[in-house]
Amino acid sequence: MRRFLIYFLFLLTQLGYGQLTFSDQNPDLGVIPEAYEIKGDVIIKNESEKKIFLLRADADKGIKVFASKKTLLPKDTCLLIISFIPDSKGKFRKGVKLVASDKDKPYELSISGNLNNVKQDDKTACFYFGSRQNSNVKIKDGVMNVPETHEPRDVTNKMPNNASEPVVTKTLEATPKKKPEPVDMGKLPLLEYKPNNIVFLIDVSNSMKDSAKLPLMKKAMYALIDAVRDVDKITLLTYSDSVKIIKEGVSGSEKQQLKEIVSGLKAHGLTKGNKAILRSQSIAQRNYIAEGNNQVIMATDGKFRFYSEDQKKWNEAQGNKKIILTTVAFGDDKDAMKNLKEIAEIGEGSFIHMKKNSSDEKLLEEIKTRSKR
Repeated sequence: MRRFLIYFLFLLTQLGYGQLTFSDQNPDLGVIPEAYEIKGDVIIKNESEKKIFLLRADADKGIKVFASKKTLLPKDTCLLIISFIPDSKGKFRKGVKLVASDKDKPYELSISGNLNNVKQDDKTACFYFGSRQNSNVKIKDGVMNVPETHEPRDVTNKMPNNASEPVVTKTLEATPKKKPEPVDMGKLPLLEYKPNNIVFLIDVSNSMKDSAKLPLMKKAMYALIDAVRDVDKITLLTYSDSVKIIKEGVSGSEKQQLKEIVSGLKAHGLTKGNKAILRSQSIAQRNYIAEGNNQVIMATDGKFRFYSEDQKKWNEAQGNKKIILTTVAFGDDKDAMKNLKEIAEIGEGSFIHMKKNSSDEKLLEEIKTRSKR
């Protein structure tokens, strides 16, 4: 009897608690001045060690639900997009019940807010509470595709189909057929690029006082800051005769704050790059993102040595939190350039030679290469 009771309690636990986590199950959008359509996203993560299948989404009248994928591997993430056309102004609360294979009861999500005015046409009138970015949604493997089209709008409430697994779909009441608004996914779409933990290690020694060096780096950093997302973490370190933590683990959404810090960088002091590299490694590991891109980007003219004992310390400290080390080089000193190439090879990163005619997006391209899913 006791063994049966223990088993029964265990079974209840397994049925009652799921293994999916959400960025926000009940986002409050606050006051919306005007909109024709309201849409946004929720990030789902599988925290378990087993596959979880998204089976069905049951929702209130007029709600559309799309998922970037319906099979989540262990520690995998998925983007859920919720969309609806409001009938009238005023306060609203729309619910979605997401049925998944990890528990018997559905996950309950909702979006709420207060709409001041309903716009009568769909031109530039979508209120989107996800990350505002730059291109139509085109998600791999045919899971979801919402380009601009003249076809009638699909108003069924369903998880998108994928030939590998069957999906049970429940059709709800239709809303008026309208042309869909494209969802802007930007230069680092969440479904294509993993979260980034980026540590900028900036040489501010006297040798970097050359009028072209820091300004070139700042322009490249501005372009990257414009592209990063709220899931990305940015740390800014400077070094000369010592290492200084300017800001650690800042969300990519804090763009103005990050740009102000970069703008204020000035060169002074001596160069102690080898110690700075080892310090940046430990700080990157402190902000480590599992299944993400964890990277130190060192900007310097390379006038220091990274000795064999330093290399040994770097390799020994990697452990199970591996950090990529990329070097961004300034100047034309041959010995310095050779030194920085060797450091990048040790760190399994890239060597980027920054010149006056270099693209402002060189750093962004490096991050895209490293974080590509």
